[in-house]
Amino acid sequence: MNITMEEGVTTLGDFLGDYFIRKCMWSSPSTVKTTTASLKKFYKSMAKHGKIEKKDYDYVCRDIKESMEYWQESCKSYNNPYFPF
Repeated sequence: MNITMEEGVTTLGDFLGDYFIRKCMWSSPSTVKTTTASLKKFYKSMAKHGKIEKKDYDYVCRDIKESMEYWQESCKSYNNPYFPF
């Protein structure tokens, strides 16, 4: 699935809360955190260069702040071999 940078703003949860956890074998709660830090820097740069609107960058920051704990807990649970799915 190819999406634009602008569309990516609203799909971070799909990536970090699902795909990254299931498909990246190195995923851990700490890599979720470092990946979100990289994404924030990326979108901050895109806002600074006028590629996205500041409101979209603000949305990314808010989404990350509000969802980080859930994403990390989901990753922790997924990586637990005794967690029932």
